[in-house]
Amino acid sequence: MTLTVRPVRRTPHADAWVRVVEALGGVVTSRDGDRVDLALGHGRVAVIRADESAAELGFEAPDLFAVAAECERNGLATVSAGGRLEVTGPDGLRVHVDERPDAAPPRGADAALSTLPLWYSPDVAGAAGVLSRLGLSVRIASHTGDWVDFVAPGGGLVAAHGADRPSVQISFEYDGDVRALAERLSARGLTASVVDENYGLTVRVPDPDGGGDIFVNQVQTDLHGFRRAGA
Repeated sequence: MTLTVRPVRRTPHADAWVRVVEALGGVVTSRDGDRVDLALGHGRVAVIRADESAAELGFEAPDLFAVAAECERNGLATVSAGGRLEVTGPDGLRVHVDERPDAAPPRGADAALSTLPLWYSPDVAGAAGVLSRLGLSVRIASHTGDWVDFVAPGGGLVAAHGADRPSVQISFEYDGDVRALAERLSARGLTASVVDENYGLTVRVPDPDGGGDIFVNQVQTDLHGFRRAGA
């Protein structure tokens, strides 16, 4: 299965969200009514105008039949409707896969930028099991078991992260100078700050919907408390 990570952000501030993703280094590939699709260096993001803000964990694949067959072999139940497959995680979160033909690498997208949606869950092992059976590969996991992140074969990253209840947060990863990225965002009229987290630097940009920040993590190099797959 060649899945590409493509989370969805529903928002009453769609134009502002598109502006943020473009400033980060994404490029618009299509506009269809209230929906805008953007390609990143690795992975994609869809922004949909809606009355209320919400995030969904989604993927794209060129062949849904192949995805469904692989899920069946891996013991993962799917529901098919309208050109989409849905999988329900053990915590009740719904994950979808839409059919999309293979696309050429996007022109103009920042190759250092990856989508990194977070699947918050009280059952991190269960969420990680779904992602693994969807064909993603573990990259880094915490020793405590509250973080496991994955690489999709078609591009993009996903992390399962411990929380009291299931939800999705759209975030990003940057394989480059995050301070320069923050300066670029500021030059485009956006508010951006750099915070030194335990695992590395993070750029924070206010969410246009309010209530928090959009996180852009520097690629993690400090593995204290974590292990890399195969290590």
